[in-house]
Amino acid sequence: MWKFWLSALISVGHASQTVLRPEPLANFTTFRTTNSPHSIRIRQQDESICAAGSAQYTGWLDIGPRHLFFWYFESQNDPVADPLTLWMNGGPGSSSMMGLFQENGPCLINEHGNGTVHNAWGWSRNSSLLFVDQPADVGWSYIDEGYGVARDSQEAAVDMHRFLQIFVSEIFPHKRFSDFHLSGESYAGKYIPYLGAEIVTRNQLYPSEPQINLKSCLLPTCRDVWKSTTLAPEALTSQSARLHIQSAIKESSVLYEDESKKGGRNRFDTPCYIDELCYKEAAYIEQYLNSPTVREALSPPEGAKKYGLESSAVVDAFATTPEAMTSSSDHIIFLLANGVHFLAYQGNLDLACNTAGNLRWANSLAWKGQTEFTSKPLLPWTSNVAGHNKTVGTAKEVRVQLDGQAEASRFAFVTVDGAGHLLPQDRGDVAFDILTRWIAGHSFA
Repeated sequence: MWKFWLSALISVGHASQTVLRPEPLANFTTFRTTNSPHSIRIRQQDESICAAGSAQYTGWLDIGPRHLFFWYFESQNDPVADPLTLWMNGGPGSSSMMGLFQENGPCLINEHGNGTVHNAWGWSRNSSLLFVDQPADVGWSYIDEGYGVARDSQEAAVDMHRFLQIFVSEIFPHKRFSDFHLSGESYAGKYIPYLGAEIVTRNQLYPSEPQINLKSCLLPTCRDVWKSTTLAPEALTSQSARLHIQSAIKESSVLYEDESKKGGRNRFDTPCYIDELCYKEAAYIEQYLNSPTVREALSPPEGAKKYGLESSAVVDAFATTPEAMTSSSDHIIFLLANGVHFLAYQGNLDLACNTAGNLRWANSLAWKGQTEFTSKPLLPWTSNVAGHNKTVGTAKEVRVQLDGQAEASRFAFVTVDGAGHLLPQDRGDVAFDILTRWIAGHSFA
């Protein structure tokens, strides 16, 4: 079965494509590159653990001591011609399995936490969809004993870029030239600009290496924290300054955090059904992914001892750097200047990453299209909701032709009513419409 599947992939790739050599290992097919120490262990899954409606694969990318877990779903529409979309949850340190089973994956955790149901609004309806637990130590990803975790988004981006290179060029070669979209939420507003910039930079520096055809980035984001302080950005390299700001932020949000327990609400405007995680689905996901049935299907290596939604090691490591207090706007400007489109979408009920702050950030982004974008008002946009066109939020966007680019760069800001921090969970139909319009190049007007 595996040989048939592999030959089918190779047949749609280019004749000159270098294919990794398979070596059997404990229920996986292991592929090793010819000129690097990296390898991928992969196996096909069936509908029994995820009611996906299309072919799905799980596995680990081994990059030295770091091992990244992925779950990949082929498009339900056209696996070859449709684009490839990567989804990353934030944190830092949060598992992307939350997005898969709670938000926009093709299957969602059921009400009992012992199985899944098909998601009619899963993003794999018209795009191949990839979820990765990153950095290493998050979720099912793990790191060998004695090695440290990534400390910031740049370190994480290097591993993710290598992962994507191998994934599209050597494991699924029919996706090598597909349009590629980066998506995520919350702290992925940091991950994505760094990863996007790493992809573009590596493409330019090493044109003979496998290229990632990065088309766009879309995500909800939080306004850069340091802009709300009176300190200059360079001062944020001081640990004492960072601790002072973090303390002030914590004090300002304590009223929300004190309510983030069973019976209360969190600062994402979500009712809390359980302590700490708030979302009952989150507890179900941990329960499900640690169940004997799923563990047997995934066959986690010895290093991946137990699945958890959050890595405290990654949280602590990122806290030692100034990243959370510094801006990623320069990376976004760099992406736009290199023809990568950028969409910021926003749930209007999100208190943590609020619409007013994010709109102010979008208007202040200093790129060639800033004047035109800032001058435009937010206008209502409509989506098909239960068979009827209804106003679901507001939007504005610009398309600006930049020097040296064949296609105009597109920058958009879209809000959604009735949605909080986890927009695809709150308004799955509208979130799917956002993705569909965006990757098709259609306007929100």
